[in-house]
Amino acid sequence: MAPTSRAPAANAPAPAVEGQQQPTTDTAAAAEIYDDKDEAYFGYYALLSHQAQMLQDSVRTAVYHQAINHHAAQCFQDKLVMDVGAGNGILSFFSAQAGARKVYAVEASNMVDYLHKVLRAAGGSAGGSDKANGRKQPQRRSQQQVGGDNDDDDDGDDDEQDDEGYSLGGPSTSTSTAAAAAATGSRPPRNAFLADTLVPVHSKVEDVTPDHLEGNQQVDTIVSECLGVLLVHERMCESFIDARDRFLKPGGSVFPSAGTICLAPFEDKALWDDTANKARWWRNSDFYGVDITPFAPAAFKETFSSPIVGVFQPQCLLSVSSDFVIDFATISKSELQDFTMPLEWTFVQPAIVHGLGGWFDLHFNSQSSATASSASMSSSSSSSSNDAAAAASHAANASSTTLGQIQLPATDADRDGDATMQDHASSKPATTASALSGSAPDFQPALELSSSAVDVETIRAAAASASSASSTAVPLPPLATTTASGGQFMSTSPYATPTHWQQVRFLFSDPVAVNKGQKLVGSIRCRVNDSRSYTMTGRFDILRTDGTADPLLQRKGAWRLDRQTYSWS
Repeated sequence: MAPTSRAPAANAPAPAVEGQQQPTTDTAAAAEIYDDKDEAYFGYYALLSHQAQMLQDSVRTAVYHQAINHHAAQCFQDKLVMDVGAGNGILSFFSAQAGARKVYAVEASNMVDYLHKVLRAAGGSAGGSDKANGRKQPQRRSQQQVGGDNDDDDDGDDDEQDDEGYSLGGPSTSTSTAAAAAATGSRPPRNAFLADTLVPVHSKVEDVTPDHLEGNQQVDTIVSECLGVLLVHERMCESFIDARDRFLKPGGSVFPSAGTICLAPFEDKALWDDTANKARWWRNSDFYGVDITPFAPAAFKETFSSPIVGVFQPQCLLSVSSDFVIDFATISKSELQDFTMPLEWTFVQPAIVHGLGGWFDLHFNSQSSATASSASMSSSSSSSSNDAAAAASHAANASSTTLGQIQLPATDADRDGDATMQDHASSKPATTASALSGSAPDFQPALELSSSAVDVETIRAAAASASSASSTAVPLPPLATTTASGGQFMSTSPYATPTHWQQVRFLFSDPVAVNKGQKLVGSIRCRVNDSRSYTMTGRFDILRTDGTADPLLQRKGAWRLDRQTYSWS
């Protein structure tokens, strides 16, 4: 994800020379864009090295590209588009390719300097002002047309030398073009489709006014890559919602349209032992003659409050996920700042639960295919499905709740003897969760059931491998998937192709043993903190097969999503 921006500087400085850590926007000017406490955050997103990491995430980039192109005619062609937290501008570029009339690339970090450079190279004005009043109706650009202007990108001309005082070097790939440009004193435009379309806006989105949008009060479509670890880390989703509330036209669309937080219990003794040993180090009564054991209790608490980010194997999961849907079309900022996820899992074999594994799914539906019902916000749906045929096609059932105003149809789990996919959420009727997290239907705000994003057999195989000692690899689903209703879908699940977000694990400081047929039930409350993240507190009970709780097996946990550690195993 990339952060949002603030008011455009009159004379945006040129980007830094190669080897510098960040662009060289004047410090005083930058201070007017964001607070000092956010300097490190926005400075990080001003690094091209970090931007490259995100662009090179083919899952992330491909699903946005597919979603924008798929909805081009309805949501982008000849539309006003806002890109919240534009960063390197890739979503703005995709929107322009899809035929947008104007794209307002809102970016708070100094990365906006590079957007001005791209605009100049395209033949547009540095300020991105519209010089094309009365120009022809924009048409959607084909990939061939878009790419044509880029053929001479490494043409050896002196564009970089003029703007930055250095040359990128390397052999020329179009000597004749460069020679012709030198002879005429002009440069061939690169990405010319951006010239009259892209409008960089240097501002935090919360500070954007219609003046930044060339006087436009509203836009037709808002796009954003506002995502962090477990979907909500870094709190950029709030900026996305702020833009929606203030600038989106009635009936307009937001991309992504929804996200699903997925959590499932896991067993990993080696990871737990490694973490515990870091805290146990403080149990040293003779460290150079000093007793440091008074530090031990706090060290133990601190160590286990740190989520562990990294890719893990799905075989360690003990149940299908319990899912929490956030509807970006309807959720309020206040709901996003303090929410509680009810959780429930059923175990099909004895195990030791060392903690919870988490990831998120992403959904892209246009407003017409994501019409909210008139029902008020509910943390769990009470509606039910009468479509027996659709319900029968679902291979699995994960408990799911929804944050937002829509209510989604519930389905019955497939109970025809597949022990590894037994219903573990019979008390929770809402069951619209990501297929890649072990449940069948993906998020369908249109109140219609559709086929899974992956086939039933893949889901069954994934869940079976997670519930057994088998190390048989499950085929990874494709990078991005189109659902039956025409929306796009992406997962950061351990069953899917890895992304730069990876997954995250929340360890219990005291693991708990479970038997076959028992349930782990509880909730996690997520509240925003001042570190652009969330403080998470959870409470969990083990239910016996008769439904009663064992007080001796109650577990509590507290985690700071901003205090992440990393596991490369």
